[in-house]
Amino acid sequence: MKRIRKSRAARIIGWLLTVAMITPLVCQSLRPQAALAQSASAAGGMQTVVVVDFANKSGVPGELLARTATDAVAVELGNSARFDPLRRDEVDRQARDLNLKKPYDMVAMSKLAGALSATGIVTGEIVAIKPGPKTGPKCVSVWLKVGILEASSGQLTSGAAQIGVAYARAGVTDTDELAQEAANNAANLAVKQILQTVLPEGTIISSVGAGRVGTDLNILVNKGSRDGVGEGMQMLVLRDRQRVGKIAVTAVYATDSEAKVLENTLGIRPEDKVRAIFPMPDFPSVAGFKSVTRKTPTNGGSSVAALGKLLVVLLVGGVVVAAVAGGKNSTTTAVVAEATTLNGAPAVRVTYRDNMWGSTTLEHQIWREPDYGYNFQGTPVAALTGFIYTDLASPWSYWDGTKGFRQAATGGTGNDNNGGAGDSEVVTPDAGAVPGFTPGNSYNYGVNAIIRRPVTTSTSNNNNNGTGGTTETEDVSTEPVRSGQVTPVIPAILSSPQDMAVNVDLAKFNPTWNSTRGADVFVVEVSTDRTFKNKTVLVQLPMVYSTAVMTQGVAQTLPSSVDLTALDVLKRDATFANYVNRVAGSAKPTLYWRVGARNDADRPGPVDWITSSAGNGDRTYRWVYTGIRSFTPADMPPPPP
Repeated sequence: MKRIRKSRAARIIGWLLTVAMITPLVCQSLRPQAALAQSASAAGGMQTVVVVDFANKSGVPGELLARTATDAVAVELGNSARFDPLRRDEVDRQARDLNLKKPYDMVAMSKLAGALSATGIVTGEIVAIKPGPKTGPKCVSVWLKVGILEASSGQLTSGAAQIGVAYARAGVTDTDELAQEAANNAANLAVKQILQTVLPEGTIISSVGAGRVGTDLNILVNKGSRDGVGEGMQMLVLRDRQRVGKIAVTAVYATDSEAKVLENTLGIRPEDKVRAIFPMPDFPSVAGFKSVTRKTPTNGGSSVAALGKLLVVLLVGGVVVAAVAGGKNSTTTAVVAEATTLNGAPAVRVTYRDNMWGSTTLEHQIWREPDYGYNFQGTPVAALTGFIYTDLASPWSYWDGTKGFRQAATGGTGNDNNGGAGDSEVVTPDAGAVPGFTPGNSYNYGVNAIIRRPVTTSTSNNNNNGTGGTTETEDVSTEPVRSGQVTPVIPAILSSPQDMAVNVDLAKFNPTWNSTRGADVFVVEVSTDRTFKNKTVLVQLPMVYSTAVMTQGVAQTLPSSVDLTALDVLKRDATFANYVNRVAGSAKPTLYWRVGARNDADRPGPVDWITSSAGNGDRTYRWVYTGIRSFTPADMPPPPP
């Protein structure tokens, strides 16, 4: 038996058998249902997350086991319709660009997530590796904790604590192999637990009291026992996705609940959002397990080496499966189309990424529906090797007579091992063959990839008693992944007040502007900051619904005039506050205003003015904005006698 185990041929056969065993399982995860998950992503239902390397705190040597658990959790999250984990090489490349060193602290992780437009950070640790009772069959358990942190605050939003167990059986008795299997089982159970967790979220209806921390301020939240709220539950208070405080539920009713203030940093007020704080669960009760004690091996049969071999086998199996799947599943993910402007003209920004199977991508192709939907033999709107494309309005076109796209071949006889029968053909359409979009119309964009994969062809020898083979490559088109709806619109035209207007009545501010085709809602913004980047002094007036959605140039205005002197946000600017409070010798402030337009059915909406992040789900500043105008106020009336 030992001679067989030491035989190189026996080890190779063992590896091949392992690949054969895991291939059906991995193929199952790559069935067309994955395309449905991508559709959910396009619709904005997925959370983009950075998965950082898990720690092994079990005391048992073997960082590769923690790496296995990390990758297993990432794959399971990616197979769900709620999470879109970024590829490891993409994260590592960004970390190098930011000069971040492992292990990352919270500041580094938050910085990394922000640079990658991720909203969540997945962390984890192997707490223990324990053998089963001596009286029963041999088994190994891996105790795994996984947490999902909000990228901006580091607050735990979800998590799991699970124990994966693997039992010895015919052909699988080695402790390292069992630990590997147990780690995968723990990862699977942890992700299932995360997907089953839905934290209550709601809105503060009212607040009564002085506002100090403690019982002085009583909070009423519009969620109750029917929504999963429980007495004693703690909740974060958020405004514009920023933390402003923390509350604890004191009384729960069917449809609402009362709470007291634990933390009040920015002034809790009605219409603030609340979200329950996730408590990390305990491990389920498992009796009979004892701590693993293992001496450090001194020869080539170490646990690290054994785990490394198994990882190589898993990687080879994954590559085989990816090659088999080929064009049946997409290698593209996170496709987002957002209305924007370029040099004052309407445009659409299309962003996307490769998933873990996209390492052999030759180019990406962009399709615009309904104008130029996906067609295997058709002409895409654009073809490029980057991850961002800007589409323009008619008559402009991507095609300028020099750029081409790859059209996957339908057959051939190549046998030079450098392309073979399936090589793609580079096609260059005539200039102007694909015109731009029509402003005001709604579209969806699709992105697919042309990938190159190996193909082995078998041939019989002259004696017909054996077969040989040659390895060639073929270029195939993956299925396109669609974005949500996007409506490129021409920025609205401002009417009054004119730019640099003087003597504007702050107490009766009522601007006017013109409608723009395709935009059904508008927002008027006023600020003392000319860049409109400082949210603390930026006011958004109530949304205005267009009276002429598909018509250009119809006059629009607010339902009624607004008293700007009563807006506390603007009073945060000292010059404005002194002026409206009639402080002696105070200067007149300069105010700035603009109008944002969008089709409210667009998802996620126009490019975010503040962050420009395609992954930002907050629609507060997702508008196609006009230019910025300034004005100065009329003299304040004298105070009452």
